[in-house]
Amino acid sequence: MRSLLFALMPNGFLPVLLVFLGLALILGLVSRKYAFSFIKIIIIFALLSPFIASLFKSLPMWIVILVVVAVILSVAKKVLNLLFGKEATGEFLGHIIYDLFMLPFRLIGHVCRRR
Repeated sequence: MRSLLFALMPNGFLPVLLVFLGLALILGLVSRKYAFSFIKIIIIFALLSPFIASLFKSLPMWIVILVVVAVILSVAKKVLNLLFGKEATGEFLGHIIYDLFMLPFRLIGHVCRRR
């Protein structure tokens, strides 16, 4: 998931990440192993960003929307799992996915009821 977030970040944000990573390493907030793995991911995505951009441009819009929804749900899952735990997160995301699935049918029903 972390690598997908790097793919969606603008390239101008990567040097800022490196500066904050260096500061965190100096202050001892992260280990050296974690810092170097983080730097490797940043360098890989800096090199692959033109290819990722052309891939997203060549995909149909509905696939891009599905990828964006999947990224949003995965980030929400991680944040909610951190805050509330695994069971509450599963329950909440189950309700959200159900509501997203039922939304088109409810809209069709609402339009048909008005006529």
